[in-house]
Amino acid sequence: MGYRFEDDGSVRLDERTIPVPTTISLEARQALIDSAKRPPTTAGLADRRAEIDATMQTVNAWAAQLYPVTIGEVSIGGVRCHRITPGTPDAPVEPTHNVLINLHAGGFVVGSGALGEAIPIASLTGTTVLAVDYRLAPEHPYPAAVDDVIAVYRVVLEHHAAHEIGIYGTSAGAFLAAQVIVRLREEGLPIPACAGMFSGGGDLTDLGDSASIFHLDGFAGERIHPFDHPANINRAYLQGVEDPRQPLVAPLFADLDGFPPTLLVTSTRDAVLSATALMHRALRRARVPADLIVFEALPHGFWYNLGLPETREALAAMADFFTTHLGAGELAR
Repeated sequence: MGYRFEDDGSVRLDERTIPVPTTISLEARQALIDSAKRPPTTAGLADRRAEIDATMQTVNAWAAQLYPVTIGEVSIGGVRCHRITPGTPDAPVEPTHNVLINLHAGGFVVGSGALGEAIPIASLTGTTVLAVDYRLAPEHPYPAAVDDVIAVYRVVLEHHAAHEIGIYGTSAGAFLAAQVIVRLREEGLPIPACAGMFSGGGDLTDLGDSASIFHLDGFAGERIHPFDHPANINRAYLQGVEDPRQPLVAPLFADLDGFPPTLLVTSTRDAVLSATALMHRALRRARVPADLIVFEALPHGFWYNLGLPETREALAAMADFFTTHLGAGELAR
């Protein structure tokens, strides 16, 4: 599928013209143009992991410049994590007694060590964030990642009441957060005070209408393969799962009664817009306090681009949500 750029900044995609919208910031407009210029990757998994790791290290350093934190690597419940606390060693900040568990993006196959959404939230909320480097597929398919997060959560519960704990993630991390919450209830463990599901939903087998329009950089072009296609991005994670729509695997179809207050964030060029919206509706049907924020014209997980005004707005909304609900006890349930 070919494209070219017109003098007015719009993109000519085969027989269609997709304008660069004027309803977003100048920085966001340039980001859309830049993303369209990038050729699709053909790298294998090992090279892709190396590429993403290098990119995420750059994002981590950028985030730490903008949002002062202290970062340490720790093992919790036998799982590698990064502990991010507000303030630097030279200018420490006493964190709240609350804790947030962050689950990184990466399609369940890449992204270990990505702290681009953990660092800002720790700084903005004054709260310790534990970023979990859960095991990755295809080497460790479902339920390995869920098991890892549950192991971390059990240890956190030894030091914190459930109303002092929140869990959140982007993309794969958002889907994983929902899977973890359903599993916690299945095991009779207390549910965290709140959840953040950012560019993610509750059914990996069907990402909905938006996935047929946009791919992950927000440019209309190459389609996401359906779940039964060998190249589908979620098959590596769910390999061996007999029924990928069972509630523990697909929380969209679970009984969501008792799910914690949840913030969902997406954008109109997010391939996972539909899945995020579907999960929001399911939560609302279950009478769960759930808010959905939809940004204009930005791609999947755009808040990893820390240079956008829209990113600052999104991170502020996330931080405000967590600050409101953490530590409020039963009043936040």
